Amino acid sequence: MSKDTKEFSEVLRAHNVSVTAPRVEIFETLSRAEKPLKNGEIVRRTPSVDRVSVYRNLELFSKLGITETTLQGWTPLTELAEPFRVHHHHMTCERCGKVIEIEDGILEEVLNAIVAKHNFELNKHLVELTGLCEVCRAK
Repeated sequence: MSKDTKEFSEVLRAHNVSVTAPRVEIFETLSRAEKPLKNGEIVRRTPSVDRVSVYRNLELFSKLGITETTLQGWTPLTELAEPFRVHHHHMTCERCGKVIEIEDGILEEVLNAIVAKHNFELNKHLVELTGLCEVCRAK
């Protein structure tokens, strides 16, 4: 069992939720993903777990803060949240759908400065940029 899977199990137990094989399998599918996934893709990548169980568990994971959902157009994409992934944001190409993760300290500094300026207590934030990737712009 990986360190992340152990932490995942601890989060479930802390919320009095059973650690089941399907939940661990869904978590591990998300852990292996290189990018945020459509829920249907999570179902496809976790064939041993039925579709309804995947969707119910993704809803549970979201409520417990295990996953985050972002929108690409009208399409929800799911990925692991902190502490299971490094805090990051996304740039999404509107033409080809390519998703680029952004881990940028300067962006975080600017966001923290804005929060401080307004004397606001920030609990969570999400930055999504959309446009055209280099390949699509060249076409």
